[in-house]
Amino acid sequence: MKLFISSKHVISSFICAAALCATTVSAQTLTSNSTGTNNGFYYSFWKDSGSASMTLHSGGRYASQWTNNTNNWVGGKGWNPGSSSKVVNYSGYYGVSNSQNSYLALYGWTRSPLIEYYVIESYGSYNPASCSGGTDYGSFTSDGATYNVRRCLRTQQPSIDGTQTFYQYFSVRNPKKGFGNISGTITFANHVNFWRSKGLNLGNHNYMVLATEGYQSNGNSDITVGEGAGNGGGGGGGGSSSSASGGNKTIVVRARGTTGQEQIRLKVNNTTVQTWTLSTGMNNYTATTNLSGGSLVEYFNDSGSRDVQVDYISVNGSVRQSEAQTYNTGVYQNNACGGGNGGSEWLHCNGAIGYGNL
Repeated sequence: MKLFISSKHVISSFICAAALCATTVSAQTLTSNSTGTNNGFYYSFWKDSGSASMTLHSGGRYASQWTNNTNNWVGGKGWNPGSSSKVVNYSGYYGVSNSQNSYLALYGWTRSPLIEYYVIESYGSYNPASCSGGTDYGSFTSDGATYNVRRCLRTQQPSIDGTQTFYQYFSVRNPKKGFGNISGTITFANHVNFWRSKGLNLGNHNYMVLATEGYQSNGNSDITVGEGAGNGGGGGGGGSSSSASGGNKTIVVRARGTTGQEQIRLKVNNTTVQTWTLSTGMNNYTATTNLSGGSLVEYFNDSGSRDVQVDYISVNGSVRQSEAQTYNTGVYQNNACGGGNGGSEWLHCNGAIGYGNL
């Protein structure tokens, strides 16, 4: 995703900067290896060299920055112990690009057996599951995406129990999330159950964090992590059905706003099926229709700092990812709304994402 500047986003950035200044008194910046608790969350920060740092903010929020004088670092906020039943929500900013070696992932460890695991949501120049000699175990669907699974062997490498030989389990999101503003949900039980079905068992949980990692690269992140419901729940608030509702197609729109005032509508064959007012958390908004034809999600009340992120739509359980669509008239690209080739989950201006024919 390209970064952009418009008047409303300059204002929004100024407000955010002012808010950050107001809370820096309680913020704690880490520059050396450390673990502990902060504002009700466990944190872990590790690096082998260089200038990487991580700042602990209120709740589940942390910010990080690093340059390529750091060989390798990883850190984040989460829980200790972790749990196979966690549903993890995350949102914030992931400031890397395809040229930088980095990832954003749910990351943790178990003992008996000693396992290092990753649910990779986004990554830069290197797919962390591209280990030499690893074994692929197929793929499965969770939270609106396909995850490819691979097991890798680490021989006499650092671990939570010193230098050990152990396996790594990877679930890698396909398509990976984009860069810049980012959010998502990880229903960890889906990963654990699939791994187990392939004989990839976890042990007793140690820590689990929503981690940022960088390797010989430049980048920054500002991520907030929390617990939430899985991707099967309904989406709330402000919905109103049109006469087009009712029928044999169930359409789920997974979306959120940035202020809680954003409104979207689902249209099929240029007919409004349903309208919703979004919350700031990623939720599922469900409609049914018997219409056929072109489908789109339209954002229509842009103002001030409002923006909409549409993760995907599903039609009778078949997922269509927003970033895979080429029609997007609301994303700000090439200095204009709709000025690019789509490929984004975001509607920064009044406009729509098209998802093809139903």
